[in-house]
Amino acid sequence: MKNAAAGVSSLSDISQMSSPGVLAQHRTLPVVDELAGLFTDGGIKRGSTIEVTGVAAVSLASALTIAVSRSGGWVAAVGLPMFGPSAASDLGIKLSRWAFVDDPGDQAGIVVDALTAGVDLILIGPDIKLRSGHGRKIVARIRERGVSIITVGKAGFCSLRPDLCLRVSEAIWTGIELGHGRLTSRKLEIERLGRGADSNIRRELVWLPNREGRLNAFDRKNKSVTLSRSSHRVSKRLFGVDEPVSWAS
Repeated sequence: MKNAAAGVSSLSDISQMSSPGVLAQHRTLPVVDELAGLFTDGGIKRGSTIEVTGVAAVSLASALTIAVSRSGGWVAAVGLPMFGPSAASDLGIKLSRWAFVDDPGDQAGIVVDALTAGVDLILIGPDIKLRSGHGRKIVARIRERGVSIITVGKAGFCSLRPDLCLRVSEAIWTGIELGHGRLTSRKLEIERLGRGADSNIRRELVWLPNREGRLNAFDRKNKSVTLSRSSHRVSKRLFGVDEPVSWAS
């Protein structure tokens, strides 16, 4: 395992935590107000799997963890070496409540299964593949233990079936006018689709990041913002890498 930044907790630290965790008495995991409208109960249902796709999938998935870490919960990231700890800290993520396994190799299923015993929320990166047997076992574990999973990319690649799909349908940067200027903030349109009775499509608009590098609600009444639809393959301020890779298109 490789930590993404100083102060980030190790896997051994988390394994020593008592289970259930700090937030186990709650039926849902908290999310910040700006994203709460994407969830029927205002938070991430425990034991559920959420699929996050689109050109800013890493950013959105990370933003969904802000309130969990702030509330004393534990978060683990498996296969997310592109994660940018400095910008994530600016976003409000409490990295001391995170553990990172950048490259689990062919042990991904075992690693994710072990993490379900000590964390509240697990992020699984786009290059992680789980065999169907591991996927079924992990689904049973998270439902039993009240742990939730967010897949960055299609959940089916991990042999998981999503309970909720979030897709960044549009990402527009501000700050470039007529090809000149500096990217300062990004507006995201997020589409949400659940299953069964919860299958109605919802949409939310947010700044991620805003000019201060934080998550903020989009003010639909503000007409003064200049938006740029220029190439997505620009240097992203939030996570330092191009996000529009094949799994997130």
